[in-house]
Amino acid sequence: MNPCLNLFKKNNIATPVPIEKPQPTPTMSSNTIPDVPINIWEDLKPLNLSKIQWYIYPENKYFKNEYQKKQIVLHHTVSGPHIDGDVNSWIRNKHNVGTTIIVDRDGTPWQLFSSKYWAYHLGIGTNSHYLDKHSIGIELDNWGGLTKGSGSLKFFKTKKYKLGKWNLKGTDTNKYYNDYGGVVDTPIQYYPEGFRGYYYFEKYTEKQIRTVGELLLLWRDRYGIPLTFNEDMFEFSSDAIDGKPGVWTHVSFRKDKSDCHPQPELIDMLKTIQNL
Repeated sequence: MNPCLNLFKKNNIATPVPIEKPQPTPTMSSNTIPDVPINIWEDLKPLNLSKIQWYIYPENKYFKNEYQKKQIVLHHTVSGPHIDGDVNSWIRNKHNVGTTIIVDRDGTPWQLFSSKYWAYHLGIGTNSHYLDKHSIGIELDNWGGLTKGSGSLKFFKTKKYKLGKWNLKGTDTNKYYNDYGGVVDTPIQYYPEGFRGYYYFEKYTEKQIRTVGELLLLWRDRYGIPLTFNEDMFEFSSDAIDGKPGVWTHVSFRKDKSDCHPQPELIDMLKTIQNL
C-alpha cells in the first residue's frame, strides 16, 4: 500500500528553474535597411521653365545689356506674403533696383526680367557696377530678422526708414515682431549665438528652398556658374567681392546686411546640389 501524501506539508525538493536558451547575436541580412537620414534634396533637377510666372515689370527699370554671368546672389525681401509690395517699392525707386526672380513662400518663381539682363541689387558703390552686371540676383519672400517680445518697449523702424527715425512700441511676451513692429506668426529659426544683429528669423519654406535649388541647377547649365559650396558665403567674403564665380548671399558682399541667414535646410540643399 502506498503511503498517504501529506498535502499540507511543504516539499523540500526545490522546483527546477527553466534555463533560458541563449539567443544568437542578430546580424544584418542583405534585406535589412540601415537607418540612414533621407536627403530630400537629392532629387532636385534644373527648373522646369513652365513653373515660372512672369510678372509685368517696366522695361525702363532694368538694363538690357548682356554680360557674362559669373555669380548668383541670394537675398530675402524683408516683407510679408505676396510680392506686389516688393515690386512696387522697386518701381518707385529712382534707381533701377531689382532681381530677376522673386521666389514666393509657396515656391512660385516670379520672373521680372531675363537673367541675361541686370539691375542694381548689391548696393555696392562702385562706378562700374561690375558685380551687379555679372551676377544674377534671387529674392526669397521673407520677413528676415525678427525681434522677440518681452512685455517691454522696443524700437522699430518706420515704414519709410531713415537714419535716426524709429518708432517706440510695446511688445507682448513670446510674440515675434518684424522690423516695422508688426506681429509675425510664422515658423521661426533661432540662432543661439545670433546672426547679423538678430537671434530670430522667419524660416525659408521647403518649397522656396527647392525652387532656389532648381534655379541654381538651371543657371549652372545655362551660364556655367559653379555650385561648389562656399564655406564663407554667410559672412563678409573677400572672394565674393573679388568676383569669384559661384553662389553667394548679400551677406557675402556687405557687413550691414542679414540676407540670407544660414538656415540648416538651405545649407543642406546647397551642399547637395554641388554633387548633382
